[in-house]
Amino acid sequence: MAPPLFLQTLEDTGFSTWLRESESPFAFYFILLFHTFGLAILVGANMIVDLRLLGVARAIPLAPLKKLFPIMWTGFAMNAVTGVLLVMAYPTKSLTNFDFYIKLTIIGFAIWVMSRLKNQVFGDPSLSEAEMAAKGAALARWSLFLWFSAIAAGRLLAYTYKYLTYPS
Repeated sequence: MAPPLFLQTLEDTGFSTWLRESESPFAFYFILLFHTFGLAILVGANMIVDLRLLGVARAIPLAPLKKLFPIMWTGFAMNAVTGVLLVMAYPTKSLTNFDFYIKLTIIGFAIWVMSRLKNQVFGDPSLSEAEMAAKGAALARWSLFLWFSAIAAGRLLAYTYKYLTYPS
């Protein structure tokens, strides 16, 4: 069974072809590089908050870590933009791969957990350090699990596809 025809239409656009085939340093590999940078910013800042909530580096106060959430959102924005561009480069590869949808689902849950951490743990300035840690520990565990799972699913995309491009 062939993939849906709209994937070939997307793949045949000048922009998609340029992203995929250009030797320009600003095409596919540049976008992939910035997708990795966004991932590092997003997951790195998340890990700092998560690990601190789980008791690592107790000398660092929790409340100021609230300032990392705008950094996390910046990393997420970078990944959302570059992710769309990566899908545009290889729409058939991405959109026919079940792993791609698993990755997006995991990311959705991870963003939901990140929002809950910000609102429930860091959104109440009256909470003590101990209360913040107690309220955030389970969310921090979920956050770590979900981000590691999203990274694993993303890496598997390079190996689990059935079609790289639309079959001719």
